Amino acid sequence: MVNVTLNTEQQLYVLDHGRGYSCFGFANAHDHANQMAERLKRPDLAFGEADFGTLSGYQKYLAAVEAWGKSLLSRKTYFDPATDPKAARVLERCREAHAKVRLILGDTATGRTWLDEHDVVGRIGRSTGTLKVPLLIEPGADGGIAVLTACLLAIIDWESGKFLFRHPRYRAPDLLIRPSDDTERPWEVLHDEQVVACFWDIGKAGAYVAFMRGETVEPRIFQ
Repeated sequence: MVNVTLNTEQQLYVLDHGRGYSCFGFANAHDHANQMAERLKRPDLAFGEADFGTLSGYQKYLAAVEAWGKSLLSRKTYFDPATDPKAARVLERCREAHAKVRLILGDTATGRTWLDEHDVVGRIGRSTGTLKVPLLIEPGADGGIAVLTACLLAIIDWESGKFLFRHPRYRAPDLLIRPSDDTERPWEVLHDEQVVACFWDIGKAGAYVAFMRGETVEPRIFQ
């Protein structure tokens, strides 16, 4: 049985699994429980004023998950409460079509990308379990990692290079290639005057910049 304690300073539920620990945010429990309560039309599962940051709140979350698992909604893909509805629809279409896509992740409040080069190209799958979340499955892989759907800035069709989803705040990063003093990697890429990558070949630096700005360039070219 999992033992749950509170870390009020960091607003986390700390879960003791016996052989290790994991954490779950107070806000996550609140948002997920309320989303499931609304979609299940079960207001009794929603957080009350006294539930946030309490053990009763975590129990509300578990009750919502259990109710979700017993409903027909559990057969559908489950998205983070902060996911843009258009992004969710696009992900579902891509999953059903087995389409290869490129994901751009970042801060949806500012539109600034994280400049991820790994785990962002592949097809969309879906996990098993009670909450079936979207997965990004890389070419040749049998499984994948959960997509941070609340952090999606863009979804790009790999074959055409067309933006299937573009967050209103998304902005392609301004990247600069310049020579460096490093004899082994004489080309560096800057973002906001900070070095974010270094390369021995300027062609690889250019491929990296193109990829980070949304072009469907195979990452193996510059990695």
